[in-house]
Amino acid sequence: MKKTMKILSCLTVVVAAVVAVLGVLGIVDIETALGAGAMMAVAPVATFEGAKEGDTHTGSQPFMTTEPVGGKVSSVAPEDKPAHNTTTVSQKLSKIQPSLTPIDTFLRNIGSGKTNSDVFEFYSIVSRGVKAVVGSGVTAGETAEITLSSGAHCLSLDGDLLVPSYEVVSGEAQAISPNASFAMRPLVLHIVGIDYAAKKITVIGVNADVPALPVDTELFRMASAKDQDAAISNDPMATPTKDANFCQRNIATVSENAYQALQDKEVEYGIAEFKEQALLDFRYQAEISSIFGAQYAKNNGELIDPTTQKRKLHMRGLLDFNIPHITRSENETIEEFLNKAMQTSFSNNNGSEKRLFLYGPDVATEMANSGAFQKQLEAGKTEVKWGITWKVIETNFGTLMGIMHNALGLVGFGKAALIIDPANIRRIEQVPLTMENLDLKKAGIRNSKDVLLEEAWTLEVTNPTTHALLDFGA
Repeated sequence: MKKTMKILSCLTVVVAAVVAVLGVLGIVDIETALGAGAMMAVAPVATFEGAKEGDTHTGSQPFMTTEPVGGKVSSVAPEDKPAHNTTTVSQKLSKIQPSLTPIDTFLRNIGSGKTNSDVFEFYSIVSRGVKAVVGSGVTAGETAEITLSSGAHCLSLDGDLLVPSYEVVSGEAQAISPNASFAMRPLVLHIVGIDYAAKKITVIGVNADVPALPVDTELFRMASAKDQDAAISNDPMATPTKDANFCQRNIATVSENAYQALQDKEVEYGIAEFKEQALLDFRYQAEISSIFGAQYAKNNGELIDPTTQKRKLHMRGLLDFNIPHITRSENETIEEFLNKAMQTSFSNNNGSEKRLFLYGPDVATEMANSGAFQKQLEAGKTEVKWGITWKVIETNFGTLMGIMHNALGLVGFGKAALIIDPANIRRIEQVPLTMENLDLKKAGIRNSKDVLLEEAWTLEVTNPTTHALLDFGA
């Protein structure tokens, strides 16, 4: 008997090893081959005497743990472990025709955050500003008090200010000529007093006395100059801009009844293809909501269904975060408009050097008639990322990874394009993507077996100026 058990044990180990190797090679899905129940069955919980959570295990006795043998003892019980890897399921879902829903594809692949709340709060802008603007005329002198219309919050005591619109010539500050864009030797001021509440600063000239600065003169923050006895700085905290978004629940059901109905009509269409189409529609819904989603305008964003009296939450899409809206002016060529759009998108923000460029079908036609951009497209430089072949467009401002977005044309935005910085947008999941088999026949509801696909998530958009909506005109 013992010999038989030993042989069976060895066979089990060999089979498990073969399945594991095939799984690594991608030939066999390990979870499909063994089944979640089987995987639990071959790895029973077996503790050793005196073990407690947090202890390390170096003995030969096996036990259930979330870490490899030699790691820490885990208190995770078999019933608490997920039936499947939800991140993997979400990423596998994105591999179904990824280019049809490019935003949903990259959001599912770049990594997502987690939340346990219906409302996810985040800081959309965390960088400290660099510019202040003069709000009222300044009297000339060795020192001067300046009232600011904006930007006082980003300045600090003992900090220096750059004034590029004033040139220092022979020790005196003069306004630059109308034909000049900036000063060759700009004026520098030093802050010796600051009143944040009144938005006032007191400055002294560094390389020249303070001139009579007019309203709307721009001042740019530089480094501070502390005395040698100073032990701390007086820099203001970079107060971030707080934002929030609701988690929206989305479900899709694939029903066996629908498959049977198709077969009754003798349509050559299998259940696998039907599931794929249902999943594609599920992704289409997520794609459109991630762009155009809007919160309910009343009741603090919570919509109460007048029929069911139940609460429904809507998440905000990308356009609801007040990203720049760049419109093509009359008689502006496509090259001029795109250059303007690139400058607006890539300049004066802390975004990435490489952005996504998703354009509608009508924009694709106009770009085909553009010599400069079509030349780059015909060069054939591409980059495959997240299963999508992107056309690489290099500009003086940064690099665009472009692809035509068919869904924009489907919803009336064929003349629109989106510039998205992947570093400043991500999915936040409340309920990760899950799939569950529903036996409605056993439940006495109807004679069918359904598969329920469910997730609840929202969108986090940071540094909105790194994204843009382009309107190529009517």
